[in-house]
Amino acid sequence: MDPLHTTSLYNGELAATTVAGAAMVATAERCAEAFAAGARKHDVDATFAAEHLEVLRAAGFLKAPIPVELGGGGVESTHDVVVAASRLARGDAATAIGVNMHFAVLLNVIRRWQIARDDGDSTITGAAGQALRSIAEGDVVFATAASEPAPQDLTRPRTVAERDGDGWVVRGRKVFATMAPAATVLNVALTYRASDGTERYGFAMVPTSIDGVVFHDDWDALGMRASASGSVSFDGVRLGPDGVRDGFPAGTMSVELHERYLASGAFHAAASLGIAESAHAHVLAGLRRRSDTVLADAHATVRLADNVVDLTTMRATLSRAAHAVDDLWAAFPRGAVALAEARAAFAQVQAAKAHLNEAGSRVVDRALALSGGAGYLTASPLAKAWRDARAGAFMHPLGANRIHDHLTRFVLDAPPS
Repeated sequence: MDPLHTTSLYNGELAATTVAGAAMVATAERCAEAFAAGARKHDVDATFAAEHLEVLRAAGFLKAPIPVELGGGGVESTHDVVVAASRLARGDAATAIGVNMHFAVLLNVIRRWQIARDDGDSTITGAAGQALRSIAEGDVVFATAASEPAPQDLTRPRTVAERDGDGWVVRGRKVFATMAPAATVLNVALTYRASDGTERYGFAMVPTSIDGVVFHDDWDALGMRASASGSVSFDGVRLGPDGVRDGFPAGTMSVELHERYLASGAFHAAASLGIAESAHAHVLAGLRRRSDTVLADAHATVRLADNVVDLTTMRATLSRAAHAVDDLWAAFPRGAVALAEARAAFAQVQAAKAHLNEAGSRVVDRALALSGGAGYLTASPLAKAWRDARAGAFMHPLGANRIHDHLTRFVLDAPPS
């Protein structure tokens, strides 16, 4: 990485740690400012901001983590990508969470390329490298199709791939497929049977334009209304011989599963931070114009100070969690991550996600209270922030209904479930 010789905190904000990362963050800031008005309109209409995605594509934002030699922006630091994601969420949280899932897929492809390169596997290095070049040159947009209707088993998707001659047929239904209708490729988590009869957790890169992919246009939610997070069905989608990529054994919280979904939690947490920062900045601008009145109001001073405390802990927690991803991958450049280390990193990221979800909602609640009646109006960005902040608790992995069990098992050295 090309280190950026500045502090990791600047005026209280998280900052990139590399030159390439700083450029990505600057792009996110410009776009967030430009997107804010459109984001509010799309929220009212519950429509995806396709024009915002096009701007990000044209700016090279979506390919920023790809190595320079493969046509990308060379942002090697997951930390810096996460910081950029939080900046984008300040202006358009709904688009940001879709782009975050694009990055979660992309970072796993890059990780696979790096492992093969460091392991001297020229075959995989060449194939993964060519895939990354194609992504960079073709402006591929990924969406993740992993969550399924309840009851969901994170370790064994009900979406399946079955052999059909030389190829595969995929059947199933996914929910919370954020940004999927606007993507070009869906990364579909599925279960299949290997040649030895064992169940395996695999992935299929499914073009959104292929026959059998059905978007149900059923997203009508309290918050993140413009995220296009509806359900998608795979009704006998036919893929070629290489259409399904092997992952790991199904039915267990394996090392590979921990690592596969490691960065996702940090990206979801980044959205919570951006929403909270934007709400705080909005109300602070008004309070500064009447600071004498605020200082004379004990309730206002306490609420404002509590927001400062929560934002400080949110930033520090997210920064450490993002560094944990980088640290794990740096410690195991050739893969073969140890289970203990994988669980520790995953737990740290999930704990950060839980904290930022909860603290972010508190920050927005206080900002709304400090704004008076104006913030309660639908036209206020605080009303939208209040709704959007609640979405983080439902984001995969892990939702608020599962994260406490997972973290308790981790600290008690009990097997993950």
